[in-house]
Amino acid sequence: MNLPNLLFHLMLADFLERVRRPGIWVVAALGVGFGILFLPPADSQTLMLALGPWRGVYNSAWVGIVFGLLAVMILPLFGFSVIKNSLSRDRETRVGQIIATTPLKRPFYLLGKWLSNLAVLTILLVVLSVMALVMQLWRGEVTAVQPGQLLIPLWLLGLPVMALLAALALLFETLPLLAGGVGNILFFFGWLFYLGGVALPGLFRAQIGWLVPQADWLGVTRPIAALQAFATTIDPAYSGHFNIAGASYGVFPTVVMWDGLAWTAAIAAERLLWLAAAVVLVLLTALVFDRFDPARSGPQFLQRWKRRPTAAASPDDFALEPVNSLAQLKSLSGGLEQPSLLTLLQAELRLLLNGRPRWLYALAGLLTLLSLAAPPGDGPPVAALAWLWPVLLWAELGTRTQTFHTQTLVYAAPEPRRAQFWLPWLAGVLLALMATVGLGLKALAAGDLLQWLGILTGTLFVSSLALACGVWSGNGRLFQVLYLLWWLSAAVGNRWLDFMAFNPETAAAGIPLAYLLLAGALLGLAWLAEKRGHRDT
Repeated sequence: MNLPNLLFHLMLADFLERVRRPGIWVVAALGVGFGILFLPPADSQTLMLALGPWRGVYNSAWVGIVFGLLAVMILPLFGFSVIKNSLSRDRETRVGQIIATTPLKRPFYLLGKWLSNLAVLTILLVVLSVMALVMQLWRGEVTAVQPGQLLIPLWLLGLPVMALLAALALLFETLPLLAGGVGNILFFFGWLFYLGGVALPGLFRAQIGWLVPQADWLGVTRPIAALQAFATTIDPAYSGHFNIAGASYGVFPTVVMWDGLAWTAAIAAERLLWLAAAVVLVLLTALVFDRFDPARSGPQFLQRWKRRPTAAASPDDFALEPVNSLAQLKSLSGGLEQPSLLTLLQAELRLLLNGRPRWLYALAGLLTLLSLAAPPGDGPPVAALAWLWPVLLWAELGTRTQTFHTQTLVYAAPEPRRAQFWLPWLAGVLLALMATVGLGLKALAAGDLLQWLGILTGTLFVSSLALACGVWSGNGRLFQVLYLLWWLSAAVGNRWLDFMAFNPETAAAGIPLAYLLLAGALLGLAWLAEKRGHRDT
């Protein structure tokens, strides 16, 4: 088989396996939601793409640039969580050991995986392309569609970013420290730091300054610089203000006509060079890829510790006494008793907490003490950190049976939903209560019953969100990204996303009641997914 056919079949096999899983379609649904959010109604006072208190008329040029910026600045946070499982899945299913016995070279194998990652991310670009067309027609300000202005920004900006993101996911999977949940969290904060500190310094303060068009990875400097230049024609005093996270000025914005950026062949060639950079990154990743060889999975001095001799097992060790009669089987099963709810809950908590690194418990204790000792004015930052450290533990809710391939064992047991639905959810709630015990005690000591109830509601919401994301996506990566975005928005002062209830206005406005209802809705969605899994099993 020649190289193109080999790469195609590697890509196709992995791609078909991924699209059968719900994770990619959950992220695609999130893309649809962001598409609606980033193009608010024509009579809205909110601007998702703001350069001062004005917006462009919803023509193809404006809709195209909004969706193009959405694709390269926000979609990677979710896309990375979808594709960062290609190599780990081959390890878990033992396919990697089979590949290791074949003459397939490491670069070819990783190129096939990279193409599969890119194909999956391309689905998200296709979804956004359809949404861009739908949103322009739905908002109805300009119904004449210009396909070039509508789609070129999305694909010319988005495809190179997705190619590099696909290569970066492979690199993370080949490095032991970054292959798991720690790598997902580091990518999340690293991506936000890159956006607000390197690519567009001052982005999250809406003070990026004047941009100079250049060949940046995201490709955002050219369209944003063109928008800034256009803004000076509207208002000569324009200061370079830019915001893509939403801004409300309390008045209806001025609607102006923007005809878009001239996407030249030189810009297209510049963007295509980043595709070549993605291929180079994949080939460099092949240098550190262990090719599923345990002898190359870590430093050699660690491998010597792992290869300790063990005593040879004798045949008698595996001998089982045969069962001579059905009565003997009955006598074995007669002493079995169904464990109590408390016993099962204790087991769930042990599964969540045992085997964790000691620094995690030290961090939890430190944050609890800080939350008790912090003055009232310093409460919100500490409260946000107290809600952050258990994120990797919550991410396991609803995913354990799929991670360890125990579905058939669990669903064959009596009352499987009690063991695999309600008890993990309760364990998640108890974990949240342990994380926020200092904040709860502080609220009660201050006589702030509303805040205490808000914290309690937040614990129910977090556990419900983790369980729903876990059973629908089959892994904890979706919850990690969604929760971190939610947590960050609440930590920086968004009252409506403040599920932690550390802002006094949150409880006073009755927002915890909305989170209580949302927790119930998420539990309902998780129940539907669990019911489907039970039926399929």
